[in-house]
Amino acid sequence: MPSHETTRQSGRSRLLLVTGISLISFFPLNVLLPAFPTLAEQFATSTADIALTVSLFTLVFAFSQLVTGPLSDRFGRKKVLLACLALSSIGAIGCTLSTDFTVFLFFRGVQALGCGFFVLGLALVEDLFEPQERAPVRIFYMSFSGLFVALSPLLGSWLLDSFGWKSSFLAFALVAMGIALLARWILASSPGTEASQSQAAGQSLLQILGHRDFRRYWQIAALVFCTYFALTSVSPLIFMDGLRLSEYQYAIVLLIYGMAYLLGGVLAAWLQKRLTVRAQIDIGLLLLGTAGLALLLTLQLKQVSTASLLLPMCLSAAAVSITRPAAISAAMLLFPANAGTAASAGNTIMFLAAASSSALLAKSGALLIPAVGLAFVLCSLLGLLNSARLGR
Repeated sequence: MPSHETTRQSGRSRLLLVTGISLISFFPLNVLLPAFPTLAEQFATSTADIALTVSLFTLVFAFSQLVTGPLSDRFGRKKVLLACLALSSIGAIGCTLSTDFTVFLFFRGVQALGCGFFVLGLALVEDLFEPQERAPVRIFYMSFSGLFVALSPLLGSWLLDSFGWKSSFLAFALVAMGIALLARWILASSPGTEASQSQAAGQSLLQILGHRDFRRYWQIAALVFCTYFALTSVSPLIFMDGLRLSEYQYAIVLLIYGMAYLLGGVLAAWLQKRLTVRAQIDIGLLLLGTAGLALLLTLQLKQVSTASLLLPMCLSAAAVSITRPAAISAAMLLFPANAGTAASAGNTIMFLAAASSSALLAKSGALLIPAVGLAFVLCSLLGLLNSARLGR
């Protein structure tokens, strides 16, 4: 029988694995943000076109995870995770070898295809932790991810200044290698659950997507996530192009934004012990609506500045860190035997919404900031509508 200390070490290793999978997901996006102007110059295109590559990446990733999750249910998390890590690393290294924008887009697509493994972090929480541990674990690693949101632009700026634009892609490949080694050590080479093996992956996916509350929980998670994702992806256009901040100043803005995300996680952990899932979700959605109204008020008063934009940004970060873990945990509890497929289905809903919203905002031009404010309010209202229909 394992000792208490061995059990604690095993728990820390499992938490490190799912947190590592969460953190590496920011390398293809957040760490790259400060390099947008450099990439535009490198490939002789506009910053807006580089911003659209984020949407392309997300669209390919959204569909790749539809395959990754069911495959992990059928053949086991370990094999699929290691294969995806290898493919995404090939794509990242290919980006560094690109000589024109078309080739760069191709390898970004290859990287995104391999990055379907991001969804396995959600499934591994179901596999590696007891039911009562799962919600706190999700709050922890999603909140810690918020801290990395803060640090990743600073890391991106340092990598860009020290080693050039290729360094973020090479760093991704290096971190992927570390996760692969950790996964080989922690995960058993076992097939998926008997439940998932007894039915076709397509049937499982259709069954899961047919569950009304599952869809509603994930739609709520998607609504709050797409506001965070869209705001992050267009933030270089707001702060670097619009307000003329330097790369370092822009990184400081996102540092404050990320700290708000982390503090929101602390609040989420406190709420999780005291309130129902529905109450947690509604509090976060109301915060999101408040952020949108604050942003629109700032525009109405013609007080647009870095400082005035930070308040609604920080409120929206707290909203995401409260609502998303609660909604996802509730959704995943509905299909514990098909965690990979359930995570794929839900994450696809979430990232398709994120890709669409970021693409629309990137093309909104002079109306970018009011479009963000309206998106916050609209997503808040739609989320509250979905919340009111839960259980019906």
